[in-house]
Amino acid sequence: MILKNKTKLSLIIFLALSIFILIFLVFPLYKNIKDNAIELSLKKRGSLYVDNKLKNVEEFRKNYKEIKVNLEKGKSLFLKSEAPVNFIRFLEEISQESNVSIKISPSTPAKKMDDPWYSIVFQINANGSFPNVLKFIEKLESGPYLTQIETLGIIRMTANDLRSKDLAKYSIGDVKASFSIKAFANQTSGL
Repeated sequence: MILKNKTKLSLIIFLALSIFILIFLVFPLYKNIKDNAIELSLKKRGSLYVDNKLKNVEEFRKNYKEIKVNLEKGKSLFLKSEAPVNFIRFLEEISQESNVSIKISPSTPAKKMDDPWYSIVFQINANGSFPNVLKFIEKLESGPYLTQIETLGIIRMTANDLRSKDLAKYSIGDVKASFSIKAFANQTSGL
């Protein structure tokens, strides 16, 4: 009986010791390993994220010169809304190249709901031969500014028109054109 009790007592002590080892040594060790694995995984993800961001920054630095040139080109497409002198000078130059006389009336800069940018509308009255007026319009459309022709009206000059002092240098068959051009402009603090 004593042997039986000793065996039971040994078994109970062994079980208690095993449970104690499991509770106070193995589970905390397992939990610590699990927490460290999660932390390591998060650090690895963070490191990969930082590596990707660094690669993106390096790629941006490599392409910066090209991007800067394109940005400058993009900026030059827009008029300076506070002083669109360069655009008016451009219109006058292409009118001379096209052998067309023009009168320009600009409006104030505004942003319409459906437009992505501010714009200035220029009302232009042009006189010249039909091919020359078309040449003027073509040069305007292919020019260095972001423009859109909104309205266009072309009528052939009549003998009555040619009696006018302003139109005396033209001949029958030449045309009078009236159109409005929307030229997109940069936004200024005054708008």
